[in-house]
Amino acid sequence: MAALSQPARVVVRAAEPGEGPAIAALWRELWDAHETWGGYLGSRDPRVYAQLAHRLDEDARVRAGHPVLGRHVHLIADLGGRPCGQVEGWFERHGIDVATPFTCEVRSLVVGERVRGLGAGRALLDGLAAVAGRMAQGAPCVMAAEVLEPDPAHAFYARVGYAPVSWNARIDAEAGCALPGGSLVARVAQPQDALAIARLEATLAARRRAMGDLRFDRPRAIDATTVGAIAAHLASAARPLRAEGIASLRDPASLVVVDSSANVRGVASFTIHALEPPFVPLRRALIGRFGLDPAFAARPLLLPLLVLGCKLARAQAAARVELTDLSPPESDLNQAVLSTGATAWSRVVTKLV
Repeated sequence: MAALSQPARVVVRAAEPGEGPAIAALWRELWDAHETWGGYLGSRDPRVYAQLAHRLDEDARVRAGHPVLGRHVHLIADLGGRPCGQVEGWFERHGIDVATPFTCEVRSLVVGERVRGLGAGRALLDGLAAVAGRMAQGAPCVMAAEVLEPDPAHAFYARVGYAPVSWNARIDAEAGCALPGGSLVARVAQPQDALAIARLEATLAARRRAMGDLRFDRPRAIDATTVGAIAAHLASAARPLRAEGIASLRDPASLVVVDSSANVRGVASFTIHALEPPFVPLRRALIGRFGLDPAFAARPLLLPLLVLGCKLARAQAAARVELTDLSPPESDLNQAVLSTGATAWSRVVTKLV
């Protein structure tokens, strides 16, 4: 009797030189899917993916069979000797508290459409978690992935033990600029705002912990050292604005909203950066880290921050603004964001390993 053939087994490993074109094709498949779900556009230019394939091959040569290079991890799923999926990870620790777990951000997870359902996605995540665990040297590590709201991968992440801890929305910068700012005023933070910002960031830290988001520091005591560090950062960030004007803003900046007595009642971060190939190049603006005075409803504090952030984004040619690090959809903050015309964009799901 002839022996029954056994199905090929998925093997997770580092990429090898010469596999760049196959991996670049997976990236193309991923960006095409993201576009379908309303994500940022990927390039249609074959030359872009040829250049990506070359970079991937050079990267594999440098790694010499090891998945880790600095803080970056790259793994592929091998089925029958050919790449059928891939994932990246970015390993870091957010904050300064040594008790805060490390974070491994899951990026660019994709499995070829023709081989889905064979366990390659789970195998890639398990392999990435194993590498991150070794990098953490026995300390806890949070695996974190951002998933677009229309992405059907939500069910997959839930099955493998990931849970949502943070939500993101998106708004057109032009529409955000036209919103009524209300009676409160938003501006770029100044060094003298440091104490108020420290207090508001403690409320942010408490909100994150209440949602089970372990990626960031726990609320900590506010002391002169903490306030001094915030003031120094704000002074440094303000220098280019004084020298070149608001359109020169590049590094993450803090925005505050103040009441009629000049008391700081809310804080948020603003940052902008460029997306590069294989994305279609564009500027991406983000407003996040919302720390809002709990004595106020969220909407009156949010609106001026959002309007200012959208004006900053438009000044630097960013057509859309993402509002990140939001609380759950039923919360006051999330509802305030959606009431502005922003739409649900993505969520962050995590798993502690």
